[in-house]
Amino acid sequence: MKVRKIADLLSHGSENGVTLRHLEKVIGAPGREIRREIERERRSGELIVNDNRHGYYLADSPAEAQRFARSMRGRALEIMRTAEAVERAAGGGE
Repeated sequence: MKVRKIADLLSHGSENGVTLRHLEKVIGAPGREIRREIERERRSGELIVNDNRHGYYLADSPAEAQRFARSMRGRALEIMRTAEAVERAAGGGE
């Protein structure tokens, strides 16, 4: 990836969000690679958030970042519930 950090390309606030498609064009890398880099940056402390309406942006406040984290936890819980249901239906799982 040519860009040092995705966070350097983002601005604060949802009104300044950018889509994955835009990042693909600017960076010249596929979306999967960009998403992996965003995850690495998040895990190193960058407050990169996203939503379906605005795209990716930097959180305006710790509270906004915490709301995003709660949303991610909720999505993860739903994915786990679905995976468990599929496993049960397939006759396996715990």
